[in-house]
Amino acid sequence: MGDLREFVALAPGVGLLSLLLLIDGYNVLAPVAAPNRDPDGRWLQRERMNLIRRLVDHLTDLQRKNTCVVFDAAKPPEGRPSSFLVEGVSVCFAVEHPEADDLLEEMIASNSAPRNLMVVSSDHRVQAAAKRRGCGFRDSQAWLDDLLDGKVALACKSNQPTGQGRAVEEAEKPNRVVSEEQVEGWLKEFGF
Repeated sequence: MGDLREFVALAPGVGLLSLLLLIDGYNVLAPVAAPNRDPDGRWLQRERMNLIRRLVDHLTDLQRKNTCVVFDAAKPPEGRPSSFLVEGVSVCFAVEHPEADDLLEEMIASNSAPRNLMVVSSDHRVQAAAKRRGCGFRDSQAWLDDLLDGKVALACKSNQPTGQGRAVEEAEKPNRVVSEEQVEGWLKEFGF
């Protein structure tokens, strides 16, 4: 529970309890470059920053301010606290949890508007936690592919451009043509 309190203290304007996007960071990064291909050993930090840069580039200001990316970590990167902001995107390392999934579940359970929350993870445990609370959820790769195609999949329609809806497809309203007789009937019914 320590990470959640620290996160709220370090990023008070984030709206942690009513996030729009909660992202399982390493789950979205996988598969990443193998460490033996990176001579300076900073490959993981670069991959994390590539993900965050993609979020900054593809999310609106409002979406960034209501997004949190959670990473597993025994300790945060050198010179960084366990929670911080990057151009509005909240980044949190699960320092006091056995793994990021534990912190993700805690954050899902604490969310005050779960129907507005999109949880991005391919981990079935995290998806089950999202489903229990009524959150939207998407597999990491599918969500990232959509993001890179310019389609931000969110759980609530009101925060999205036209054409995007909940992760679970909703039925479209039928496009019915009304005859002149039906129009006249309704006009008479309402006294016109």
